Amino acid sequence: MSFESFFGLFIAMVVVAVIPGPAVFTITTASMTGGFKRGFYMTAGLVMADYIFILLAVSGLAFVAELMGSAFIYVKYLCAVYLVWLGISLWFSKSSTSNPTIQKSHRSDILVGLLLTLSNPKAILFYVALFPAFVNVASVTLFDLMAILLCATLAFGSVNLGYSYLASKAGSKVKTSSSFSIIQKVAGAIMASTGISVAVKA
Repeated sequence: MSFESFFGLFIAMVVVAVIPGPAVFTITTASMTGGFKRGFYMTAGLVMADYIFILLAVSGLAFVAELMGSAFIYVKYLCAVYLVWLGISLWFSKSSTSNPTIQKSHRSDILVGLLLTLSNPKAILFYVALFPAFVNVASVTLFDLMAILLCATLAFGSVNLGYSYLASKAGSKVKTSSSFSIIQKVAGAIMASTGISVAVKA
């Protein structure tokens, strides 16, 4: 692959990452109420899912996606139910800077990020339709694959960590105020709504 192809792929990934969607809403909501670490681990799960799509893409994603069509549907609904549950938990939790309900385990945050991307039809469409425009999957070398994974890490990782950092800073400014309880309930409603949107989205 040429440098131009790598650069074009990187820009395309950044554009896809910047566009607000379920992942962005979930990461910003979790970071605002639970801190930057939650967004960091969700981003890690999100990037891991992109790795899976990339590996599938270079080995024939269209065929695999067709075979696993029903599996993607189950993953989507699993992700939706989990997000709704997190939103409801956040809504009913008491406002506190050390709230155990907010500070979920890092493993669950990674799982949320992983499921959000695996269940996202836009991600599947990107790797099926747009990815081959930059990558000749029939002639990908090991060096090319490592470079593609690096592109995904820098593009999706940096954008979502940026969202997480800004949201965590905004959350820290209101966490000690009386308005944090309201922010927490709004965040819970957004997260639950995101889960519902994931479930109903085609």
